[in-house]
Amino acid sequence: MVRGAFGRATPWLLLALPLLLLFLFLLLPYLLTFFYSTTGATIGRLFNVKEVGLKNFQAVFSEDAPSFISVVAVTAIFTAGTLFGSLALGTGLALALHTVSAGVRSALLAIYLIPWVIAAVIIGYTWRLIYDPAIGLANSVLGMVGIGPLDWLTEQGIALAALVVANVWAGYGIVLLVVSGALANVPPNIILAGQVDGASYARIVRRVILPAIRPTFLLAALVALVSGLNTFDLIYAMTRGGPLYHTETMALEMYRLTALKGNVGQGAAVTVILFTISLALAVAYVIIWRRETRKWS
Repeated sequence: MVRGAFGRATPWLLLALPLLLLFLFLLLPYLLTFFYSTTGATIGRLFNVKEVGLKNFQAVFSEDAPSFISVVAVTAIFTAGTLFGSLALGTGLALALHTVSAGVRSALLAIYLIPWVIAAVIIGYTWRLIYDPAIGLANSVLGMVGIGPLDWLTEQGIALAALVVANVWAGYGIVLLVVSGALANVPPNIILAGQVDGASYARIVRRVILPAIRPTFLLAALVALVSGLNTFDLIYAMTRGGPLYHTETMALEMYRLTALKGNVGQGAAVTVILFTISLALAVAYVIIWRRETRKWS
């Protein structure tokens, strides 16, 4: 009797620790963030805080330097650049690797994934050296073609584009990995049929391969999108939101309000907004993914 009861309880006991860790390190921080976003909490006062309702959100939207609209615009441009750059580079490399032998593909894939496994802070400081006006590789290359040096990270019109390039280099690996896995599952016979019909490889990619991997491609797009939206450490290492807030994203705004200004409530409000946007993107992906899988089923 006791043994039977213990046997029935064993699955729940095995799940208890993972569920507890999930609650402590994932769910609880989100709950605390939502709570603090409606309070007047500061760095020096996290307990017995006053309830302020939606005033933190109003303060965030009415801030002048930088305005929240400009922060959202910078975030949107940075995220879009990261998304399209990562998809183009990752998918292009995956398609190129798909044409070589398995041994060469594995070796090159391991090399191409190196940036993805390096800490973003290290990548940020590496690209900061590359963009250095005096000793950086970027200006050295420009000098070879007769173009004068640029202040990559301090000029308002260039800094954001420079960050996008660095972030694409840091994050294209996940797209490469996901798309490579999807390409491995594409039936060879449909590619062979296109070759027999005399279609070029570019036409086969456009008409056969990309439609076949579309659901997985959407997953790679979602990962790249959310990754770009939540990027903090690379931007902080390279520009810290400068010059004059022209690279200030929502993730940096959250840090500035919380850690630098000590306003935990307003920082939590920005976090809630960022979380809501990420959740909406995830829901949109699920809807589109279900629609696409029904087409192929």
